[in-house]
Amino acid sequence: TESLKLGDIIIDREEYVVYKAGKKIALPRKEFELFSLLTSKPEKVFKREVILDTVWGNEVVVGGRTIDVHIRKLREKIGDDHFKTVK
Repeated sequence: TESLKLGDIIIDREEYVVYKAGKKIALPRKEFELFSLLTSKPEKVFKREVILDTVWGNEVVVGGRTIDVHIRKLREKIGDDHFKTVK
């Protein structure tokens, strides 16, 4: 399967499921895609433009705060210690 393990987190890219400490965490599609992107290169700093283009593409016009909202939701579900915002 196409899965990635980071500490106590397993990301199953085939099934679009995240597990933390063995517990399944349900994520909406865009949150999953964002989390999958960010964890694909844990030490990399992703620019907003890259995130918007990769996760949302040309599907819809999204506001600048869209990423912030999705990151906040991911922090609530997965834990704040897995994300770092760089300004």
